[in-house]
Amino acid sequence: MSQYLVLSHIQIQNANSIAGLTWGFPAITQFLGFTHALNRKISKQYDGEYDFELTGCGVISHTVQNKVYQPKQFSDFEFIQSKTPPVLAKHKNASPPIIEEGKMNLTVSLIIEIDKSAMLTIEKIKEFEQKVEALCYRMRIAGGTILNINKIKLLAASTEKQHADMVRKIKNLTMAGFVLLDRSEYLQQHYKTLVSRHKVNTNVNNEPQLLDAWLDFSALKYQAIPKVTKDQVVPDENTDADWKYVAKPNSGYLVPIMTGYKAISELYEPKQVKNTRDDLTHSRFVEVVHSVGEWKSMHNTQKVADIIWRYRHDGQWYLCEQNNNPESVDLYTNESELEQAQTLNLNEALNLF
Repeated sequence: MSQYLVLSHIQIQNANSIAGLTWGFPAITQFLGFTHALNRKISKQYDGEYDFELTGCGVISHTVQNKVYQPKQFSDFEFIQSKTPPVLAKHKNASPPIIEEGKMNLTVSLIIEIDKSAMLTIEKIKEFEQKVEALCYRMRIAGGTILNINKIKLLAASTEKQHADMVRKIKNLTMAGFVLLDRSEYLQQHYKTLVSRHKVNTNVNNEPQLLDAWLDFSALKYQAIPKVTKDQVVPDENTDADWKYVAKPNSGYLVPIMTGYKAISELYEPKQVKNTRDDLTHSRFVEVVHSVGEWKSMHNTQKVADIIWRYRHDGQWYLCEQNNNPESVDLYTNESELEQAQTLNLNEALNLF
């Protein structure tokens, strides 16, 4: 039996818009973090009443409003800043500093996966939905405040017909919207293509890196096509050219996304690293991992399990992935230089700054 908790059209205010090297939409780790926090609250507040876990979630975007402005035409967008730090005594004669941050308002729907069947009556299902709603309004998503949730529904299906009905109900709850899909296989394929081209073209000295393949999906690129005259054999600096848009390696609404973390240090014992969240949890320094995602209309979804993001821990890698791409960790570990554990000692890391 498949069972999902649908949070339809969640209005979020002042969410974090920056995700690693990208901005414009919260990282997928923010939504999986909310799912994990909700699961812990349910387990703690209703201990033993609900014998299941929330294991993953699908993300559907409806509206996005980044708090940015454009100083002048054709210039880069800049985040609208506010002086949020508290005014201390030393700020009485001077303006408090601005801590740069990127904020946004958005409306999303979350399809949260439940690991096993919850045998509940209709009354118990309604009671559970009300409890989840009460918990959600006391939580944050991507650092933003939840203003409103249109509807919360617990849906289940066991037969093929029930699955078709459940998909239809989920679409009704989450339309109109675009679901975020994992397309890290596109990045892997394109990187292999660049490497094969490099082996053929011996005139190019620099071997392509994984970052080059990622930038082909992320950057807006134009290429100059020289207008060579009959008298010219090789174009020079005075030759006119037409600028042509360079399409992305694959079709679709493809975007750069942040999909997890990679450890860059050893695992430290509790209290060994100062200023951590608590004195009970082990600590480790990490860097963010980037990949490629695709926004696709929700009405194209045929199987709910294919759009659910889940955590995968593999050695020093902590990645978010979907069922349709179980080999995503191999994208970052194929190269020999990445197979080795590149970790830093705490004292060595501190000396770098």
